[in-house]
Amino acid sequence: MNDKLRVGIAGASGWMAGALSVGVEYDEQGFDPKTKKGTKSRFSVVGALCDLNENVMHTRKQELGLENARCFTSYDEMLASDAVDAVVVAVPNHLHVAFALKALKAGKHLFLEKPFATTWEDSQRLINATAQTAVTTKLDYILVLYDEQQKLRQLIDRGAFGKLASTHFTYRHPIQASQSADQIWKLSRQKSGGAVPMGICHAISLTVYQVNEIPQTVICKSCPPKIRAFDYDTQMDILVVFENHVVALVQGNIDFAEKYDARHTIIGTEGQFDYNPYNPLESRVVWSSKSLGRAYGPDPDFAQHHLDSGDVWKHQCVRTVQDFVRHALKKEKDPLLGLESPLVRRTEAVIWAAEQSAREGSRPVAAAAFLG
Repeated sequence: MNDKLRVGIAGASGWMAGALSVGVEYDEQGFDPKTKKGTKSRFSVVGALCDLNENVMHTRKQELGLENARCFTSYDEMLASDAVDAVVVAVPNHLHVAFALKALKAGKHLFLEKPFATTWEDSQRLINATAQTAVTTKLDYILVLYDEQQKLRQLIDRGAFGKLASTHFTYRHPIQASQSADQIWKLSRQKSGGAVPMGICHAISLTVYQVNEIPQTVICKSCPPKIRAFDYDTQMDILVVFENHVVALVQGNIDFAEKYDARHTIIGTEGQFDYNPYNPLESRVVWSSKSLGRAYGPDPDFAQHHLDSGDVWKHQCVRTVQDFVRHALKKEKDPLLGLESPLVRRTEAVIWAAEQSAREGSRPVAAAAFLG
């Protein structure tokens, strides 16, 4: 067990924290919460759980078979203990930066659940701290690790669609938010950060991942909630122009949707790619490529990981956590999703430029001001 990376889970009572705990504790086959079955990982173990809700935390420990985990109600005490080499921060959004900074100061490898931060000032504090540390960091923009997205990126890099002209990514997901003690914070902008940190950031990260260029100009129009009592705008329509002249449209709404909707389109001079999560599996992916001699049509075998569910147990949590563990054991930076990586920094720049544009009546904002 001493050869394994010992990971502490902060915010252990949340279900996302539970799914991430499974990614630490078990191998690539994961863990079935219904049958309670799974094969333990050879590389990592949950060394500690931390949460203010002791009853739920102890129940979570038993439910997920985390027998080696010590339980803490104090994050500072967990960091000061010898129980952890790394931490997963999965607390409410407004606490992310404070918890992340403490982990970095303690020399712990850091896996940070999205969002990066809820204010521009906090994001700068975290960027500065990250630049001064050698530990492994990772931001959980989990959707870029789906094989559907990675295969799409490979096609783009091969020039399958010619020169890219435009992209369209959506994130429509009626996130769980109620008046209950563990959910009500999501209705508050001060605690959640707003609609982009609550989920639309995923569509932005996928856009930046696929275009793979420096964002130049951002325009954003926001609209208020129509169903639930959020105290902030829940619909964001964002236009991003990149330095290679690709124009990207990102549309998101966390208040309502027919179901989880992560559809996307890539259009180039020699082909097109469409993904519609509402279609049956055999026609969910449809694409064409002149250079590859492929006429526009469905590709039922394109991917195994489909962006069609808001269920955290169907997310690629095991894959993203094990990727983090691999880098941490080697004491190396994560080139894709490290807090200082180009993908994360460019995504954050688009986010903050979009927030400023929305505040200023959809005025075009230069992303360079937020790239540092």
